Amino acid sequence: MNKIALYLFAVTALIGCGGDDSDSNSTTNPNPNPNPDPTLTVKLTPGIYTGTTDEGEYLEGLVDDDNRLWFIYSENEDFLGFMRSNDSVAFNNSKFTALVKNYSFDREIGKNSRDATVTGNSQPSKAFTGTFSEQNEKTINYNVGYDEALSARKQTLAMINGQTYNGDSYITDVSGSGMSTITFDSNGNFTGNDDEGCTMTGKFTPSISGRYFVSSVTFGASPCYDAGQTHTGVALVDEDNELIYLGTDSTKKKGSVFIS
Repeated sequence: MNKIALYLFAVTALIGCGGDDSDSNSTTNPNPNPNPDPTLTVKLTPGIYTGTTDEGEYLEGLVDDDNRLWFIYSENEDFLGFMRSNDSVAFNNSKFTALVKNYSFDREIGKNSRDATVTGNSQPSKAFTGTFSEQNEKTINYNVGYDEALSARKQTLAMINGQTYNGDSYITDVSGSGMSTITFDSNGNFTGNDDEGCTMTGKFTPSISGRYFVSSVTFGASPCYDAGQTHTGVALVDEDNELIYLGTDSTKKKGSVFIS
């Protein structure tokens, strides 16, 4: 019995020694990632993107400093609408799916924003392709690329201070566009009015990255269509010195646009 016990102890000790050697080797050559993450999450690169859809529409938009999508779509230089993501967007294993609000201004009166889904697949050079879909609507394919020149263009108060812009304005629930005029003072504040007699005030502040302005506009009393409401969003002065503003109310149901 003692010999058997001694033999079992010896085997156990040898196995233990083997384990110690293995541990020593693992210490010498440690696993570089002992707890690998099965997913790889990468945020979209902030900046300006341009591209097209398979419907022949032109896309131009912004991934803002909080990694949210803001994209306008147009056809034959006619503005049709814009979309914005509800939250920040990131690639997960080179793909993303984002819930967005679609503000279409070529639809019938009485529509608020529409819920939609955008998918994306990462491509080389910061580009991505994907789909845009709404319930009971045809799925649209798109592709966009990162515009280095436009993304490097800094938006400063010197661009807008003291300037007056005349342009087309759009707001949800209203068919077509109106004409608006906005005038900036020396600190990014502005006042404005449209051809229906609506007055507005607001402010543009350069974003942290300097790629766009963080914007707000508050509409006056009637006859403004969204009387007394404040819309917040993004804006920029493009390479042709045209001012483009996109904004939504706090519920994201109403959208407003100004393009000079």
